[in-house]
Amino acid sequence: MLRPLQEADIERLLQLWLHLACSSHPSLPVKFWSPQGRLLRRQLAAQCRRQQLHGDATGIVYWVYTRPGSDVAEGLVAITDNVLIESIFVSPAQQGRGVGSELMAQAKFGRLQLEARVLEENLGGRYFLQQHGFAETGRHFNQSANQDEIWMNCRVAV
Repeated sequence: MLRPLQEADIERLLQLWLHLACSSHPSLPVKFWSPQGRLLRRQLAAQCRRQQLHGDATGIVYWVYTRPGSDVAEGLVAITDNVLIESIFVSPAQQGRGVGSELMAQAKFGRLQLEARVLEENLGGRYFLQQHGFAETGRHFNQSANQDEIWMNCRVAV
């Protein structure tokens, strides 16, 4: 089941994100991800506050996946500027069950194109994006990660 982000999801999603970031990028130490984790925490909390105050979402759009009958977050997709997939991830227990595809379908809904960026060593992420119609459009050296960041694009069929 897909639903908007809730404040109760934040800690679970941060734990999942850190675990998956570390396991998908074996050359990068945990401390590499700490600043991005703090930023993600702030973004998720700010989104929840905006939803509570205004009843709508602005800036980054977040969709959370939960299993039917459960409120536990098992996956997330975040879309910025209405075109860039900032993050997409699924708990290890739910991988290979169509959850990522469901999140990607939600990301594509109502959009003409999507973009994504993935570090070169994240083979699983690259393969997932390719399976969903993304193709490499460029490479840029990410100095902090000491590897290429691959920029990918997908034209969404209308």
